[in-house]
Amino acid sequence: MYNIVRNRELAANNIFSRTISSAIGCCLLKLTYGMYTIVARCQNPRHTKIMDLITDESWIRKVDEQTDTTGRRSFALLDTIEKVRVASYPLYRSDDTVCGVSAAYIHDLPLYRPPRGLIHVANPSRRWKSNDVSRTTRSIPAEDSVHIGKMVLTSPARTALDLIGQLGEPEAFAALEQVLRRAVFGSDANADNAARFGYPNNLGRLARANIDESFVPVLERLSKGHRRAERLLAFISPLSESYAESRCAYNLALLKITGFDQQVDVFDENRRIARVDFMHRDSKTIILVDGLTKYVDNGFTLMRKESGQYNRLVAMGYRIVRLSFAESVDLEAFATKLYGQAPWLRTATRR
Repeated sequence: MYNIVRNRELAANNIFSRTISSAIGCCLLKLTYGMYTIVARCQNPRHTKIMDLITDESWIRKVDEQTDTTGRRSFALLDTIEKVRVASYPLYRSDDTVCGVSAAYIHDLPLYRPPRGLIHVANPSRRWKSNDVSRTTRSIPAEDSVHIGKMVLTSPARTALDLIGQLGEPEAFAALEQVLRRAVFGSDANADNAARFGYPNNLGRLARANIDESFVPVLERLSKGHRRAERLLAFISPLSESYAESRCAYNLALLKITGFDQQVDVFDENRRIARVDFMHRDSKTIILVDGLTKYVDNGFTLMRKESGQYNRLVAMGYRIVRLSFAESVDLEAFATKLYGQAPWLRTATRR
């Protein structure tokens, strides 16, 4: 899978350092020490023996489809490469625990422009840093670790909480919401079905019970950062359907704006008009978040809402604020857009 090859396997097939060096950047991608993935079928005759080692044609196609004509790889592909890098590293110690952003890759937690290329590991007694690994001296309780294949890594909840210190509160908040969403619904597929057919009425109670049972004990085992973690856990919800929505929810909490509900169904008499991302019922203000452009660097993609639906909401007296992905992840841009188009929300802040 993923056409993973080791130095030893390459040497056994008479592929040595000079050929390997020429293939890197052509058909071979170096992952970590002595580990590579074959990412293309090239026409260079010097690399013929490398082509003979391809076992996963779907990986070749995926890399090609997600690489543009300039050689630039999509962010989704870069995330997958990091996941493969962490999973294929050959020199984990028996007492290593993969943690932080590296564990987040394995757990498929949402990350926006995260650091790449370095595997983060916690070890109770050893510290070491190389081009491949950053090993810090830290003990992870057995209750906060899971086994996946040959790896021991922090659990999803512990990983998300650890991101507070590594990447900051906004990234950790989005990761915590994703972990909670999966815990409440059981899987991403179940969550998608709930989004399509309607969320249960007791979702808030289920979420709170899950936080108390599954997240709070992890928080209590942290060696530091309890106050920041408690603050985030007080606001997370399983209702965010995208990274951008999580960041929007975090910004509302940071600005102390109260009164917004998520995933609200709007009805015109008995006919359902829409489900909106955020609604402030008292002021009839709706926020629509563009969560479709997580992996787009620049530009503004408008939400693809039916014009008739939008016009009907306006006719019913709702004031609508559309936020691009870039505006959702930038607090200053978020506040400027929100208060610029809905200045009455300044009076909706809690003290």
